[in-house]
Amino acid sequence: MKFFRTTNTHKEYWRQRKIDWKVSYSDTWTHPHRQLIVEVLSQFRWKSLIEIGCGSGANLIKIVQSFQGVQVGGMDINKDAIELASKTFTGAHFGVGSGDNIMMSDKSTDCVLVDAVYIYVGSFQIRKYIREAKRIARNYIVLCEFHSESWWNRLALKINTGYNAYDYKKLLESEGFYDVVITKIPKEAWSGTPWQEFGYILVAKIPTYV
Repeated sequence: MKFFRTTNTHKEYWRQRKIDWKVSYSDTWTHPHRQLIVEVLSQFRWKSLIEIGCGSGANLIKIVQSFQGVQVGGMDINKDAIELASKTFTGAHFGVGSGDNIMMSDKSTDCVLVDAVYIYVGSFQIRKYIREAKRIARNYIVLCEFHSESWWNRLALKINTGYNAYDYKKLLESEGFYDVVITKIPKEAWSGTPWQEFGYILVAKIPTYV
């Protein structure tokens, strides 16, 4: 049953996935939601960005095309995806790893981006993932994830799809983030279930005392 898919189940699926990352994901490199991420990133100042769960770098390509003089990098659990990303972005920092144990120093980047990664993370692990993102970020976290204030809707999503949604404003604020801005992803940018109902982009500021 999809409901019983755990964080580790999802993690092993993505870790062991053997595909041609350039060919298999070629039709998603220009997905409309990537432009929404760029538009969100243009609303505040930053010079460095790390994407957690970057895959082979589709978001990062869009970002470096849109912003001059920025430093980007990322990590992903799939070594083949990271190998392609490393070849695509000469001199950028990429590593193989999981979002709950990021091999980077504290406050090492201005901004952390997470796109459709936490949908695989269960409720017992989500705070650890968020705290790791907060640890390495100096100023902002940007999430493109499943968000809902309704406990019932989140439970229905979990039962029907195996994916996880959270009340991210409440969750982020409980972890010390502030100025949480929530933007619904419009149907034109990501249609179909469950993104049409649950897809949001969230931006939050990192507390300076951590």
